[in-house]
Amino acid sequence: FQVLPRGATPPEGYSQIPLHFVYDMKHDGRHRARMVAGGHVAPEPEDSISSTVCSLSAVRTLLFLAELNDLKLTSIDIGNTYLEAKTTEKVYTVAGPEFGEDQGKIMIILQALYGLQSSGARWHEVLVDALRSMGWRNS
Repeated sequence: FQVLPRGATPPEGYSQIPLHFVYDMKHDGRHRARMVAGGHVAPEPEDSISSTVCSLSAVRTLLFLAELNDLKLTSIDIGNTYLEAKTTEKVYTVAGPEFGEDQGKIMIILQALYGLQSSGARWHEVLVDALRSMGWRNS
């Protein structure tokens, strides 16, 4: 975030969006908190790219085909992925009580967050750049 001084106005062309926290407890007892942006109220990004979620029927079809063809499935979960990507959306929020002394200040959102429309696309760009720098290429 870029925290603006108290009383400052947001930059021209920026839209305000809400933020909230999602709290969760893992099966092993660990606690997790995730900051989620209300990107659904932000204007559509100029590059108009968003990342969608796979439907349950598509997952079932994939699992069926893998079983039918005796294929081995593997997966990966990369923690904090979006935090590595910068956002291109022009959005800000007003800091809530969880931000302590910054409560009430305008905060420009610089990093991709869960909930922003282009976060998945921005993370994809970071991943592709990293793989290319290691010598990988598209096939």
